[in-house]
Amino acid sequence: MIDGVTFQRALSVVFTVLAAAAATTPTGRASGVQLDKLVLRASQIGPGYTLHQRPDGHGVAGFVTLDMCGYRFTSEALRTGRLQVNYTRKGTAIGFSNEVVTYAPGGTRLAVREMNQAVNRCPTKPVPSTVQGVPPLTYRITRLSTAGLLPGAIALRVRISGVYKGKPLSETDTVVYQVRGNILSGVYAYGGSTTVRDRAALNAAKQSRLNLLG
Repeated sequence: MIDGVTFQRALSVVFTVLAAAAATTPTGRASGVQLDKLVLRASQIGPGYTLHQRPDGHGVAGFVTLDMCGYRFTSEALRTGRLQVNYTRKGTAIGFSNEVVTYAPGGTRLAVREMNQAVNRCPTKPVPSTVQGVPPLTYRITRLSTAGLLPGAIALRVRISGVYKGKPLSETDTVVYQVRGNILSGVYAYGGSTTVRDRAALNAAKQSRLNLLG
């Protein structure tokens, strides 16, 4: 059972509820990739932001990375490691998270294809979530420009709504996915006004592009 605060937090990261440290070491290394070198530095988010480690920020076993529109993401089985961290700044309404995931060969291509299929076929009615404790959710998705990002990037404004204990709850987040080789990076922004949040998320995604390119 989850309370309302936990439910709201689950809404904001419903695509990226992450794993215990089974597949990634505490230093963030997976399949020879140093994941903590790929996640955004706090300074790349913006002045005054602080990076926070997540207790659920390492590994893939038994947890979900992609969960949207009730779609069954078969690419989940191809993940080999992951690291996710959060970013906050005192006095600002916008928070961020960055997730970096490694896949077996071909996994990122499948993940991108499945994400596009999920968005294109997203039902207009509530659909079950694969995240434990999260009730059926309704998604309203707007695609955003991916100018300045890696080829094939997916940028979305996602309004997620549901009912918990008879109380309607909703929020709108901005989500940007990019891949290079067998690595996927997801940038998630929540809170604040739509225009400011979208711009901030896309700016952070451009920084993530630089990290992926090395």
